[in-house]
Amino acid sequence: MKRRTTLIIGLIVIFLTATIFASTVRIKGDTVLGSLQKEVFTFIGNVFINKDGDIYVETPLATATKGATDWESFVTEGETFVRFQTGEATALSLDYNLENSTGTLFGNVEAVIYSKEEDGKDIFIYETEILNFDQKTEYYEGFAEETAEATPELIFINYKGDLNVDTLYFEYFGDTGLLNLKGNVFVDDFKNSRKIWASELIYDTTDDSFEGKNVEIELVF
Repeated sequence: MKRRTTLIIGLIVIFLTATIFASTVRIKGDTVLGSLQKEVFTFIGNVFINKDGDIYVETPLATATKGATDWESFVTEGETFVRFQTGEATALSLDYNLENSTGTLFGNVEAVIYSKEEDGKDIFIYETEILNFDQKTEYYEGFAEETAEATPELIFINYKGDLNVDTLYFEYFGDTGLLNLKGNVFVDDFKNSRKIWASELIYDTTDDSFEGKNVEIELVF
C-alpha cells in the first residue's frame, strides 16, 4: 500500500508550491517521484524552479528536499540555466540552499554578473569548473578544472570590458569590487595600458590598485 501511494504521488503531482519566509517557491516538472514521508521529491523533464525575487532555474532533472514546513534545498542534473538576483549562469549541475540564498554550480560554468552601475557593463566568467555564490553578500568564488596538463585550462574573466583575466582561482567581492586571484594569473588591463603576471594578485577595481606575489608588469606607451 505504501509503495502504491508513492507511485500515485509520482504520477499525479507535477506542481508543488511552498512558502518560505513570505516568499513563494514553485517547482514544476513533467513527472514527480517522491514520498511525503521521506520529504524528498525528484522532478523529471522540463523542470522549472522559481522562488520569487530570489532565483529561477530551468533544468531536465532536480531533486528537492523539504524540511518540516518549508523547502530547504534542491540539486539539479543536466544542462542547467539559472537566473539569480545579481546575475545568471549555465552549468551541468546546481546545488542551491533556498534558506541561505547560496549555491554551487558545477561543470562548464559560464556566468554573468550584472552591472550595478548605470553604464550597464557586466562581468563575464568562462571556463569555470566550480562556482560558489552567495546572493546576500554578493560573493563569488571560482575554481578551474583540475588537469594533469602542463598548461591547465584557466578561468577567463572579462571585467566590464576594462580587464581580461586568466587565473586558476578567483574570489570576487561585489560589495567592495575586490578581485582575489591565484595561480598562473594574467591581467590584460586595457584601461591602464598595462599587463600583469603574478602567482597571486589582489586587484581593487574601484581605483585600479593592486598587490601581489611574483609580479611582473609590462607598460604600454
